[in-house]
Amino acid sequence: MPRDPELVAYLVEKFESITVLLLLPLFFACTGLRTDVGRLGGTQMWALCAFLIMVAVAGKIGGTGIGAGLGGLGWRESMTLGALMNTRGLMVLVILNIGLEIRAMSPPLFPMMAVMAIVTTAMT
Repeated sequence: MPRDPELVAYLVEKFESITVLLLLPLFFACTGLRTDVGRLGGTQMWALCAFLIMVAVAGKIGGTGIGAGLGGLGWRESMTLGALMNTRGLMVLVILNIGLEIRAMSPPLFPMMAVMAIVTTAMT
């Protein structure tokens, strides 16, 4: 990015509307079309998805809460910070799409992780 604040403000003004109004909804639509929830057929797969969600929530809330508590924050602030860690759904979806594209994850794992990202973000 250029260092000139006026130029930065001009660029943000020009690109923000295109990004927010066109590219972001397009990204969510493409991700939704890639997410085949039908691959989660059966009780065992949905149980594994529920377990994945529980581990993700416990890891974020517990890890962040404990770390913030050890860092000097109070119990309430630590848990609030841990709960706010669940709001990173968009970043997870970006990483999941990249992981699926380079075949770093199996196709049945993608909808599980996408459901986890949506559920944890909605919980917040």
